[in-house]
Amino acid sequence: MNDLSSATARARLVVNVEMDDRTVLFPDGKFLTHVAIAEDAGGGIRLDAVFLFNESRTEATIASIEAEDARELGRALLEAVFQGRTQHVLSETARIAVVFNPNGFVLRFGEERALRELFIASPAIVRLAQGVLRMVDRVCALPPH
Repeated sequence: MNDLSSATARARLVVNVEMDDRTVLFPDGKFLTHVAIAEDAGGGIRLDAVFLFNESRTEATIASIEAEDARELGRALLEAVFQGRTQHVLSETARIAVVFNPNGFVLRFGEERALRELFIASPAIVRLAQGVLRMVDRVCALPPH
């Protein structure tokens, strides 16, 4: 038998969430086709961009957040849609804003020089919330016997 951790022993899952043609990541101004959501090495959740073009080889990682912050992000995404107002996820390790606009949303990860902004439309933001919450469910699941 191998001495593998439960995270390594189970199959790696990547949830690919389809975006639409109005999804753009700044500060680089890159259009996205998908957001790939996966478990990171520390047991958190990583959101990576799948770019429509990327000749400049921009880093694909949008954000890497702890599982509980990711759960709060999933909820904040849905609250922004259903309540029609800006939401925040603030903790010791996360600074995320879900800014409501009449034509879509802007997700702001980080602050100042490290700021990454994801412009996203309503249908895609609900798919993103579902993907984030699915990955949280997987990361927080009890290991099998």
